[in-house]
Amino acid sequence: MNTLKGLLLKDLYVFKNFKSNIIFSVFMFIFLITMASLRMDIFTAGSILFLIFFGMNSISSFSYDENADSDKYLLSLPITRKEIVFTKYLFVFLNSFISLLIGIIISFIITLLIRGKINNIADSLRVCLIAFTSVSFLMCSNLPCIYKWGVEKGRMQSVIIPAIFIFILGIFGGLLLMFFPELYQDIDLLYLFKISPFICVILNILFYLISYLISFKIYLKKSI
Repeated sequence: MNTLKGLLLKDLYVFKNFKSNIIFSVFMFIFLITMASLRMDIFTAGSILFLIFFGMNSISSFSYDENADSDKYLLSLPITRKEIVFTKYLFVFLNSFISLLIGIIISFIITLLIRGKINNIADSLRVCLIAFTSVSFLMCSNLPCIYKWGVEKGRMQSVIIPAIFIFILGIFGGLLLMFFPELYQDIDLLYLFKISPFICVILNILFYLISYLISFKIYLKKSI
């Protein structure tokens, strides 16, 4: 437990170096959400913007580790590679989740103060969770690429691989509906949306578990 706590604190110190930029960005987002809320209800959009902008900043910890060559130092300590990889994934998940949570709280307060109410808050939270799952998919596609090729090259690969996967999935879905058009009528989209929290939880577990196992296997064979 102390090892995991120490590794998490190490990654949090990366954000300390950008504290001024983060504080400025938060106030800018609050200002933009406030201005936009004067014209429309952007509770969902504001929450998702926080998730995308701040949640995906966890990748910066990999750049710091790569530049500082910190893996050599960490592996000279009584720390296993499994603990290093697990902590990275825990850090990425917590950073994304907390970013979304802060975005929801701030957007909720601003929308409530300016507009007096939030329409369909349950549906809005479902959309936020779906957005979180989409970001999890991108992040979990990104991490094995970074472990395999490094930060710079890994980012390029992490764009290509999800794009190919989505393209293949789209082709498969299109062909499925072409040959079985009755499926579109049989699928209850409203019901799927209602149970989307359960689906999202399952998908997040699968994304992180599969990605973690791939990254650990890559890192285990990597020479430091």
